Amino acid sequence: MRIFSVANILRFLFLILSLYGFIVFLRPVFIGILNFGNAVGMLFFAVSALVCIFWPSFTRLISRLMSKRMGKIGVIGFLILVVVCFVWATVLSVIMIRNIRSEALQRSTVIVLGCKVNGEEPSLALARRIDAAIEYLEKYPESVVIVSGGQGPDEGISEAEAMRRRMTVQGIAPERIFMEDQSTSTYENLTFSMQIMKDMNLRDDTIIITEGYHLTRALYMAESLGMDAQGLSAKTVRWLLPTAWVREWFALTASYLSI
Repeated sequence: MRIFSVANILRFLFLILSLYGFIVFLRPVFIGILNFGNAVGMLFFAVSALVCIFWPSFTRLISRLMSKRMGKIGVIGFLILVVVCFVWATVLSVIMIRNIRSEALQRSTVIVLGCKVNGEEPSLALARRIDAAIEYLEKYPESVVIVSGGQGPDEGISEAEAMRRRMTVQGIAPERIFMEDQSTSTYENLTFSMQIMKDMNLRDDTIIITEGYHLTRALYMAESLGMDAQGLSAKTVRWLLPTAWVREWFALTASYLSI
């Protein structure tokens, strides 16, 4: 067997790609992030690496399965499932990208969706949502903002309070900021914010600010609640994006099935 055959070179390249992909999805684990996104990503690339390493044995196994009726049904069924999942993930990604690129027009009420707080300081993801909101509020000084997010067991203050503090430090007038500090999910963010809009007689044309990967699900939930909402994408930490993006495929699918 020739070591430097085209097939072996391709196997080596795919192996390197698989190991790189595994590391990309492994990296968030070191800061305490382990979810469907990086679990599925690590599993996919680990399996890909093993297939590359044991390619001859893998092809022999497929050949044996295809020689039997039930084995052939299993292989073809698995391939169909893979194709369906790939197409579905592609469709979701196209929708997500379209919403990320949509233009944010002037709206009366801004809703900033919460994210993790480290102690009393916004996480990097939350800080980027806050910065996007500040930029929007400075551009449209007649708009008001609802900062939405409760306090988790490992957070020193609520997400809403962390956002309020940073916004006031950056020059946003306190009277423009309304706090919703009881929610524990995106759905509650929007539901409880709607109640504040009603109680405070705020106009219902809204702009929802969150990270791009999360925007499609937030807008879908807003639509299901009857909100007149548009979206504005905050920048995402690049090395976290693959994990967040894949996780959102599952979260979006669950939302479409449940709402």
